[in-house]
Amino acid sequence: MEPKKKILLLSTIYPAPDLKYGTSVCHYFTKEWVKMGYEVKVIHYQVVYPYLFYWLAFFFRDKIATKTGGVVNTHRQTKELLYVMDDVEVCRIPIFKWVPMRRFSMRVLKSQFNKLINKNIAADFVPDIVVGHFDNPQLYMVANLKKQYPKATSCIVMHDQGLRIPQMFPTSYRELMDHIDVWGFRSKSQRVGFEASYGKMSHTFMCYSGIPENYIVQQLNGDKYQEGIHNFLYVGELIQRKFPAVLPEALLKAFPDKAFSLTYVGSGAEQDVIKNLINRLQLIDNVRFVGRIPRAEVTRYFDASDCFIMISKNEAFGLVYLEAMARGCITIGARGEGIDGVIIDGQNGFLCEAGNADELTQIIIKINALGPNQRAEISRQAIQTVSKMTDYLVARNYINELEKK
Repeated sequence: MEPKKKILLLSTIYPAPDLKYGTSVCHYFTKEWVKMGYEVKVIHYQVVYPYLFYWLAFFFRDKIATKTGGVVNTHRQTKELLYVMDDVEVCRIPIFKWVPMRRFSMRVLKSQFNKLINKNIAADFVPDIVVGHFDNPQLYMVANLKKQYPKATSCIVMHDQGLRIPQMFPTSYRELMDHIDVWGFRSKSQRVGFEASYGKMSHTFMCYSGIPENYIVQQLNGDKYQEGIHNFLYVGELIQRKFPAVLPEALLKAFPDKAFSLTYVGSGAEQDVIKNLINRLQLIDNVRFVGRIPRAEVTRYFDASDCFIMISKNEAFGLVYLEAMARGCITIGARGEGIDGVIIDGQNGFLCEAGNADELTQIIIKINALGPNQRAEISRQAIQTVSKMTDYLVARNYINELEKK
């Protein structure tokens, strides 16, 4: 029997039983790779800051998240942790940095690299594929792992346009980038921005996320869009860059008679802003807040809604859009952001300028001016789009791209 191919994935964000915040995007890929027969090890570099940062995060976590849009942990994780999740072996390693959004010291990077090599030697683990998600410090680590394991395919998946790479690695970023075989991008807009700064790479691919196959509704309710769209849904953190506060006013302009409902699933500092707004607009009976709930429970809110709206900026991808589309919701995302390219405006959903309340109003009016069959067709096209983007299919595409090299 041919030995299993070995994949080493490095990321600064990865789920764990004791972590409250963050995204599971990398784990959705790795658990599928294990099912396909690969041996997968994950190195999760948990960034550790001085104590003052955690004191501030404890008291002002939502406000910090609102301003930065990043993952803000409120507890200092300083111990290495080894655990297995869905048959994926994960090693969480603390890595120290003085200031958020800045570079790691070269001493820290070299120390972490040597530690990783020693771990691989001890486990007799020689990777065939080395993948890094997020560029800092993964660009340094993956490039040097390519030198250590020259037969391995090296890959970096970008979650932004990479504008800070020269700041993170001021003297070596070009040399580091030359050691990356494959570049993945979470959205088309990120790839365009990245290539504008660094030129086109020889091998790139779109690293979209997927959804569980059972999320996809098999048959659309034929009466769902007979009367237009009136029940609206937002799912996500209530933070400024996602513009949740523009929704009530935009909807009121589209429905002067207030014949609509809006549900927010999630929490964040913008909740107080929204509550003050709906009090001023006298929309208390139209808007409700569900709070943060488990992912599996969100499905019933999609099913009870006609339209999902999230017109956020700096959105790497946004798995929630796929989940909404999978349930047949007419979905409105942001133009030029992560979901642009998956949502084709007017075909399987709609695109709006991020945060533009006036344009959002006009889109809603336009949707309600369509015939029932047109609205239903957009919903069907949304379902058809995401049926090709299940967890398995996107993970299979991902690994196929890496094995082309």
